[in-house]
Amino acid sequence: MHAHASRPQARQTTLLRRAALFDFPASADLSPGTEAARQHTIQWLSRFGVFEDRASVAEYDALRFDVLAGLFYPRATGADLNLGSDLVGWYFVFDDQFDGELGSRPEAVARLVADVIRITEEDAAHGRAQDGEGPLLESFRDLWRRINFGRPQVWRDRFRHHWLEYLHSYHHEALERTGALPGAGGDAPRSVEAVLALRRHSIGVQPCLDLNEPFGGYTLPPALHGGFPMARMREATDDVVVFTNDIASLDKELAVGDVHNSVIVQWERAGGELEDAVGHIADLANARYRWFEKTAARLPALLTEAGADPGTHHFVRRYVDGMRHVMTGNLGWSLRTARYDERGTEAVSGGGSGPGPS
Repeated sequence: MHAHASRPQARQTTLLRRAALFDFPASADLSPGTEAARQHTIQWLSRFGVFEDRASVAEYDALRFDVLAGLFYPRATGADLNLGSDLVGWYFVFDDQFDGELGSRPEAVARLVADVIRITEEDAAHGRAQDGEGPLLESFRDLWRRINFGRPQVWRDRFRHHWLEYLHSYHHEALERTGALPGAGGDAPRSVEAVLALRRHSIGVQPCLDLNEPFGGYTLPPALHGGFPMARMREATDDVVVFTNDIASLDKELAVGDVHNSVIVQWERAGGELEDAVGHIADLANARYRWFEKTAARLPALLTEAGADPGTHHFVRRYVDGMRHVMTGNLGWSLRTARYDERGTEAVSGGGSGPGPS
């Protein structure tokens, strides 16, 4: 009994020791609307039949995705935070479908991704549920309509572009798992950069960043959003979240043999001790974060040189804060959630596929 009780504590100790390698803070800046968002999202997912039973609800709730949303959007409350919480919650339930057999069946993954994409193409006023869609697709249709309602077209186009990049990454990952891509099944170890190029999409950070604009009541012009240095700062945000996630989820992904983890790839390439690979990936995250903060400090001068008005300065500052909240909030949530502790690891190693429908 004592040995079993010590296992979760040992796992948490390992996570804290690894998290101490990061030079950036783990945010505790939580929206005051988080508890309300927690209840809202559970009720919303339940309304669409996403949970099979009360045990599934409890399993989902233990992961505290509402806390992740509350850390991502600490200034949002009410309907805005509820929407952010719904997006985060749906994303993780959807993502967990690929932890099991489905994730190694590229044709089935492609069909599911195509079904989700079809919903993004529907007329918002006339799109209707199809027979046999199931809870995930039906809830996504509702989510997609609420996210896009009343938004400027330039923002809607950007959000959809980021969402499609995220969706297509699942098919790419499935092809890699089965060795169906050139070089995927070869003897040469993969590179961290190659895995990172895919993970920047599959991590789903960009759609979360996009919500900062409607929540803040502004829309960045495409030239600013996609130009230097904002595009590079958004990529650095991706990388920090990927590296943080890969370290936090390392034991979970080792348990299921997941190949899309930068720590595991570094370990394969360099050999040596696993913790050496952890340290290397933490160093990469720290370097990205330092570059981000140095660039953020230069932004006001760059904007002034470009002739930006005071309103643009203000909105860019808000957006930069949003990127920072995502990086530090992701680390803060990783230290609170059950997703990466003994319970989360045992759930996936035992063949579970998360709290959603099987």
